[in-house]
Amino acid sequence: MTARLALSTLALALLGACGYDATPPDAPAERDAPAATAPVPADAYAGPAQPMLVREGDPPHLADASGAALYALEGNTDGSACDAACEQVWPPVISDAAQPVGADGVDQSAVATLQGRDGRNHVTYDGQPLYRYAGDRGANTTTGEDVEDQWGRWRLVRLDASAPAPGG
Repeated sequence: MTARLALSTLALALLGACGYDATPPDAPAERDAPAATAPVPADAYAGPAQPMLVREGDPPHLADASGAALYALEGNTDGSACDAACEQVWPPVISDAAQPVGADGVDQSAVATLQGRDGRNHVTYDGQPLYRYAGDRGANTTTGEDVEDQWGRWRLVRLDASAPAPGG
């Protein structure tokens, strides 16, 4: 019996030394559960010198050049309702240019900037500061639509006339 115990201990030690992980895998429910959304630094989404706002999806909505959906916070026309903590979850669309460019199908007269809290050019559309949502995963993902959190209600910036205006 003692020899078996010694042999088992030796076998586990050798496997450990070879890099084998004897830890059992997570239960299926834990392994398949979606990861929690971690805060994303606002700079992770700082756009190119001139973000291209493009029409994507059905219904058509604004997206950046990478296809990330763009959102507006109801009633946030000056950008002050989204503080530093908010910008970790809802990174602002930033431009190095004072006048960003909209792609075909985007009303260029509605594209502008305002000076953000940090002095950078925060891109606006139709007077609404634009944000991305850290919870979206990949192009054409719109999970931030109609989210209500401590900063207010977030709306996908739609380009069709039937959509509710993000201004509130």
